[in-house]
Amino acid sequence: MTPGKNSFLRGLFLETSVMSGGDVLFLWLVFSSRATACLNCFSTAAQRLRICQYFWGYQSEKHQTCLGTLESAFRPLSKTQVDVSEIEKLKDAFGRVVFYLEEKGMAKAPFQEAVPEAVNEVEKEIAQLKAGYQKESHYYRCSSCSIMDCQLPIDCPIQDIHKLEGDATFLNCEVAFQTSSDRTFRWKFVKDLRTEELFLFHDLNFGVNPSLLIRPTLGSHHGTFACELEEENDVVVRKYFYVNVTEKRLGNEKKLQEMFKAILNSPPESVQEAVVVNKLPSLQDLMSQPDYLRKRGVIVLILGITGISLLVTLAVLSLYRWATDFGP
Repeated sequence: MTPGKNSFLRGLFLETSVMSGGDVLFLWLVFSSRATACLNCFSTAAQRLRICQYFWGYQSEKHQTCLGTLESAFRPLSKTQVDVSEIEKLKDAFGRVVFYLEEKGMAKAPFQEAVPEAVNEVEKEIAQLKAGYQKESHYYRCSSCSIMDCQLPIDCPIQDIHKLEGDATFLNCEVAFQTSSDRTFRWKFVKDLRTEELFLFHDLNFGVNPSLLIRPTLGSHHGTFACELEEENDVVVRKYFYVNVTEKRLGNEKKLQEMFKAILNSPPESVQEAVVVNKLPSLQDLMSQPDYLRKRGVIVLILGITGISLLVTLAVLSLYRWATDFGP
C-alpha cells in the first residue's frame, strides 16, 4: 500500500472517531448503499462486528464507526476482478484477513494501524491471482459479489474477405482481451464453402503464430479459414474468415459482360452515330493500314495482279487474231 493511501486511512479513522452516533449511522448507510468490497463478499456481518468488538469492546458505541471504517478501507478492492478459477484463492485470502484482524483486536493493537496493514497484505495476494483471460466476459466481480456470465461466445461470427487472384491475404487470430503467454493457434480450412461446421474442416497448421499469410491468393484458396486459440488444451475462442477469391479469367469475363450490357443499353442515337462512323473502309484505306501487307495479303495481291495480267494478255491475243483474220 502506498504512503498516501495509509495517510488517507489514518485521517479517516480520526474523523470517524469524533462523529456523533447519528452521523456515524448515516455514514454507515451511505457506505452500505454504494459498491461493496471483497471483504463483504467473503465475510459475514457477524464476523465484521466481532472484529470491531475485539478492538473496541463488546459494549462500545464505536461499533458502527468501526464497520464504516472497514467498509471504506477495503472499498478500493471493489474493482477487483479475477478469473472464476481463482475464487477459492480469493476467498482464502480474505479469510486470512478476517483472522488477522481478530488477532490484532484481541492483542489490543491500534485499530488505525491494523486495518491498513490488513489491506496491504490482501492486496499483495490479489496481485498474484490471474485476472482472467477474458477480462470483459468471464470473471468474478467483487463490486457485486457475483460471477459475470460469458458475454463473448467462443465462436465469433464469420468475417467476409474479398480478394482478387494474385493478391496477398493476411488473416489474424488475435483477440481484444488478455490471453496466456503459452497460447497456441490451430488453423483449419474448408474449400468453396462458407460455414462454421467444424467436421467439414481439415487442419492446416498448428503453432504459436497468431497470423496466416496467403501469398499469392489462388482460386484454390476460395473457402472458409478457421483459427482456434487454445490455452491448456481448451479452446478460448474460434474465429472464421470466408475468403471470396475472384479469378482473373472470371474478372475478364465480367468486364466483357459489362461492356456488352453497355452496348445493348446505349441510346438509339449513339447506335446510329456508331453505324455512320464505322462504315466499310475503302481499298486505299485498307492498303494504308500498317498491318495490311501481311503474308496472306501479299499472296492474294500477287495472285490478283497475275490474273489481271493473264486476262489482258488473252484479250490482246484475241484482238490480234481477229485483226489478222480479216487481213488481205
